[in-house]
Amino acid sequence: MPHIPHKPKSDREFFEILSNIIFVAGFRYSVVQARWPHIMKAFKNFDIKKVAKLNMEDIVKAEGMIKNKPKIQAIIDNAKICLEITKEHKGVMKYMESLHKLHKKDPLFNPSLQEDVQRFHRIGKTTSVWIAYVVTREKNLLN
Repeated sequence: MPHIPHKPKSDREFFEILSNIIFVAGFRYSVVQARWPHIMKAFKNFDIKKVAKLNMEDIVKAEGMIKNKPKIQAIIDNAKICLEITKEHKGVMKYMESLHKLHKKDPLFNPSLQEDVQRFHRIGKTTSVWIAYVVTREKNLLN
C-alpha cells in the first residue's frame, strides 16, 4: 500500500508533495524516502521561488540526489508553473480548491482537478489521481 501524504496546508507543502510523487513514480518508495533529506536540501526545502531559479545540472551533482535529469528538470519547471498559478490566482492551493469547487458545481464546463494537475510536468493520469486525492481527500477518486 503506497504512503498517502498529509493534506497540504500551504503552497510549499503542495509543491513538496507534488515533487515527491514525481520521484516515487518509477522508483521504490523506500529509496526515495531514504534520500528525501538530501533531495529537500538540494531543492532548497521546496521553496517555490528558489527552485524556479535552480539549474538542473547543479542539482544532479548534489550529494544523495537521485540523478534522474528529466524528473529534476520537471520539478524546476513545475516551480515555474506554481509561480504562474500564484500570480494569477493568489496561491496554488487556493486555485486547486476553487477549481475543485467549480468542477463539483458544474462538471461539464469546468475541468476536474485530476485533469488540470496534468499541466504539471511528469504528471499523468495515475499520478494526477494521487494529487487530486491529496488535495481533496475524496475517497471516490481512488476507485
